[in-house]
Amino acid sequence: MKKTLLLAIGIFTAYLSQAQVTFGAKAGFNLSSVKGKDVEGTSSLPGFHVGVLAGIPLNDVLNLQPELFYSAEGAKMKTVFPGDGDELIEGKASAHLNYLNLPVLLQYHHTSGFAVQSGPQFGYLLSAKVKANGESSDIKDQFKKTNLSWVLGVSYLIPDNNIGFNIRYNFGITKLGKAEDGETAKAFGRTLQAGVFYMFK
Repeated sequence: MKKTLLLAIGIFTAYLSQAQVTFGAKAGFNLSSVKGKDVEGTSSLPGFHVGVLAGIPLNDVLNLQPELFYSAEGAKMKTVFPGDGDELIEGKASAHLNYLNLPVLLQYHHTSGFAVQSGPQFGYLLSAKVKANGESSDIKDQFKKTNLSWVLGVSYLIPDNNIGFNIRYNFGITKLGKAEDGETAKAFGRTLQAGVFYMFK
């Protein structure tokens, strides 16, 4: 098994040394939320992402595009605060979930510069906080450390230029929270991303 793995790594490394691998940087805007059967009253939270990417050609029209980027995600939600006596005051809170994401996308590109892409994304939770009524609380221990999503997106690389634009939607597959009393709430991340990228050629 070990020899097989080393052989596979060697073949892949040799392929990369021959292929015209390109590298780039990316940044952009997030609009994320948390949805699911056990979630009510959430709305979208704005955020951002920034990171790096690579383009590994498989043939004339297909690329493998791994990325690594920081992503500020989460959701807004309705809540209540204690008032005078037994009074409860309706208000809003926001959950901020910050991830280090690693998508591995298969990309089909056209000579016009347009491309479509899809693939899995693996996320590692860096921090989780809830902000409400001017205060912030750490809630990282209530969430799983890892998150799996599926990515669908399109991009456009300006012909004869190194600058491009992309838009994608990330569908959370794994439940975000940890199990309580043997059950895990059906709550999944949903993130719309739009941004720019620059390829170093």
